Amino acid sequence: MKGKILMRKKVIVHSMNLKNMESFIEYYKKHGLEKKIKLIKIESKNPYGILLKLKKFYYMYLTKYDAIVSDYPTRLLEKSTKISIAMGHGTAIKKFPSDEELKDEKKLALCKSIKKADYYLTTSERQNHLEFRNEILDKESKNTYLPLGLPKNDYYFDDKKVNKVNYEVRQKLGFHPEDFIVLYAPTWRDYKINRNALNKEDLIKLDRLLGQRAGYMIYRPHKLGGTIDEKLLDSLKLNRIINSSNLNIDTFQSLCIANALISDYSSIAIEFLPLNRPIIFYLFDEEEYVAKRGINFDYNDENISPGLVVKNSNELLSAFKKLLDNEFNNFYWKTRRSICLSNHYTYPDGKASERIWNLILSHL
Repeated sequence: MKGKILMRKKVIVHSMNLKNMESFIEYYKKHGLEKKIKLIKIESKNPYGILLKLKKFYYMYLTKYDAIVSDYPTRLLEKSTKISIAMGHGTAIKKFPSDEELKDEKKLALCKSIKKADYYLTTSERQNHLEFRNEILDKESKNTYLPLGLPKNDYYFDDKKVNKVNYEVRQKLGFHPEDFIVLYAPTWRDYKINRNALNKEDLIKLDRLLGQRAGYMIYRPHKLGGTIDEKLLDSLKLNRIINSSNLNIDTFQSLCIANALISDYSSIAIEFLPLNRPIIFYLFDEEEYVAKRGINFDYNDENISPGLVVKNSNELLSAFKKLLDNEFNNFYWKTRRSICLSNHYTYPDGKASERIWNLILSHL
């Protein structure tokens, strides 16, 4: 008599960009989970693609699956038979989504799908009160919040991987190992900004300063909109300020090669934090942003905010001089970043994927 054939459990991993889930998928392969689990990968990068629509329709209505992990809203979270896990694709330093965003019926519907998940994962207890929290959303919430961490952040805790990427990408792009690279990565404003973060004169001054100190700045705007006039930047043909659209590198690679980060209200600062490298918050439009979007982050709190705050281009240029002179890698700043890391990551160890798989396996 033949032995009973055991059917593999079906687990869906869903993301707008499966690169964010690479660590989660690698763990599955490395630990031989394919013997008992079939991993189904769904990337919604092109939401209007016919093949994607057919795949989602199939798993939504025509078959069953045991578990799903998603870092982006999807109704597939409603259909798993054993466990559904949702998370954000970043670590919010402000309430997300905003109350204003939820006035949009389509966005509200998407957010409600997140609240159908059994678990919502964050990086810390602080995030549990910021992400997808709203009176409207919490009314129908099934979520149990757990600060297990996000797979996309695992790699930043792996020094060997970070150093390898840093070396390979610099070599590919023609940067010297000793070049000081500053990444400027602002968040998206869902409104028209009144002025640019840096004007023509500012850009020329900064380029000159970078040239004097063997430094470069890579400008990486949010894919939905930036804070520097890109046409102006390209027309100036500066030697030391580079538009990231001219480079074929992703966010992870950008952060690995960056000696320092300049951002604002973006979660990328928290993503960068495990590297313990200098961070500058350039809040040139803070009053406007607070009025239109709101902030739930105290930039003056040394236990929460890991970087120096500057509010105009002159202060930014001054901060650049200090960055290039390595003044933000002293004992005070390294310790401050380390303290902030422990407050933004309940488990600062790069093992989020392992914890998530253990949670899934405990339900299968």
